Amino acid sequence: MNQTPSTPAKIELGHVTHLYLSATRAFMAVRDINLRVEEGEFICLVGPSGCGKTTLLSIMAGLERPTAGKVLIDGNPVSGTSRQVGYMLQQDYLFNWRSIEDNVFLGLDIQGLRTKENEAYALHLLEEMELIDVRKSSPMQLSGGMRQRVALVRTLACQPDVLLLDEPFSALDYQTKLKLEDLIFTTLRRHKKTAVLVTHDLSESIAMGDRVYVLSRNPGRINSEVHIPAHIRNAIPFDARNQDGFQDLFHHVWKEMEVVSDAAKGH
Repeated sequence: MNQTPSTPAKIELGHVTHLYLSATRAFMAVRDINLRVEEGEFICLVGPSGCGKTTLLSIMAGLERPTAGKVLIDGNPVSGTSRQVGYMLQQDYLFNWRSIEDNVFLGLDIQGLRTKENEAYALHLLEEMELIDVRKSSPMQLSGGMRQRVALVRTLACQPDVLLLDEPFSALDYQTKLKLEDLIFTTLRRHKKTAVLVTHDLSESIAMGDRVYVLSRNPGRINSEVHIPAHIRNAIPFDARNQDGFQDLFHHVWKEMEVVSDAAKGH
């Protein structure tokens, strides 16, 4: 009987190890990382500083090639950057001499995707993000939270399948951060995007993610995987924090973080 081949994961890392080399030493950032992210999934990476979270994002984005192991998107090897993957950083990198609208169109210009249709889609995203009224403004006139929303629209305007988020909320005040979490979460769900978020905020990882991976360091490895129950997973992040079992999950992830931190101290 013929078996139907299984659908490849949206993102797959197989035995990924990465070394940074200098003239005097070699430093192993991550070792033997195995990870599958299915289409439409939102996963979070947490762990102490120096555990290789950002290195893994750079490898998934095709910005760095791992020293060993395989990186696949839709079953195809990653050999460099591609339109399939959008990368959003902590810093928004908006150009103050361009209007909000022109900043949003910049990604389309760089990737050669600027058409009337794609411009209209970008403006639709600005409207979804409640930014259409400031489209002619300068970034200097916007708050930090608004600038981050513009950066997200610029990334989504190129219609990547995968979104990589490297602590995009960490520089924001708490209230703005909570609002932006909800907005990004609902936008990514609506557009059926696959996302990987790196964060130091354990509460944020549980509120936003379908799964949370806790990494240890020296070198970076996956220490544990935490599955978020459906009733928390399906609630918007602000409401997720008030769901039954959220605090228990938080304490569980906190303990996992203590384990990896203690192990690093004793290393």
